Amino acid sequence: MRMKMFAAESLEAAKAMIFAEMGDDAIILSEREVPGGVEVRAATDKMGGGMVPSESRILTRLGAAPPPRLVESPVRNRVRDALLWHGAPQRFADRIADAGMTTAFENGEPSAAIAAGLESTISCDPIPPVPHRNIVLVGAPGHGRTATAAKLTRRASVAKAEVLPVAADLDLTAGGAQLAAYLEKEQDQIRTATNPDELFKLLSTIQNEGQRCIIDMPAIIPFDQEDMASLQDLLAVIDAEPVLVISAEGHPEDLSEAARAFARCGVRRAIVTKLDVTRRRGGIVSALISAKIAFSHLAITPFIGGGLVPATPTRLAQLLTEDAPAHVALKGAA
Repeated sequence: MRMKMFAAESLEAAKAMIFAEMGDDAIILSEREVPGGVEVRAATDKMGGGMVPSESRILTRLGAAPPPRLVESPVRNRVRDALLWHGAPQRFADRIADAGMTTAFENGEPSAAIAAGLESTISCDPIPPVPHRNIVLVGAPGHGRTATAAKLTRRASVAKAEVLPVAADLDLTAGGAQLAAYLEKEQDQIRTATNPDELFKLLSTIQNEGQRCIIDMPAIIPFDQEDMASLQDLLAVIDAEPVLVISAEGHPEDLSEAARAFARCGVRRAIVTKLDVTRRRGGIVSALISAKIAFSHLAITPFIGGGLVPATPTRLAQLLTEDAPAHVALKGAA
């Protein structure tokens, strides 16, 4: 049997090319939309060459050479379809699917191929129980910064270490009380600063004590220029690493724009939250990759204890395998 891939502007045009070249007894094996038209795979019993991608008419007219394409495979298609189901952009889904196929997972499981594709694309950089620098958690409203601050504090305690939780209540929204409630402490046990000067003095005291802290910042709207300018000014004068806390919920384009805005402020790592209540998780993965932000931890439960798991390509792949429940990636949470 001879098989060949045809590319054309429309399905009708592709069929016309197929029947003209392969005869009226040609069989259509598969078809899919691609940028600029469609790709159709056909077969015939007539003798001839193997599968060779034909050049798109659009590309031919423009004088541009078509990009090389990998041979179709069921595993690649399942990887691409799983990522598309999860809301990942088409280009991102194709990129990960192709990268997964180039690492000898042709006959493997889709989750293994996704992991291989992600491993060649993303960066994972978990925060140690006692970070090398103070951590300042930044993010938009409702993404779980305060709960994440409590989780990082509790995680250090479980590791027989200590980091100090600090509520930077600069917008006077009772951030200290909320952080104390998460940690089941009295409010006076939480160090709180209500203005930048208090925060600077507090951080100086913590540094003199030779300790590290987790700073819970007020909500910052990434599309508000004044908010982002204020954040940049603050980060320029405090010795702390900004870590983005970002929910997996939301439109992929909004997530991508927000991630890039925080990246411009110096964010290099992110903790992804609300994976337990989000079914489609492709948008957040593609957003952080596009912003060149490393995955630090995944928040897969709402509980303060055991609520964080270090990010790895394998764990992300499990979360991106069609409709896999979040608990499949929970092993190792702390």
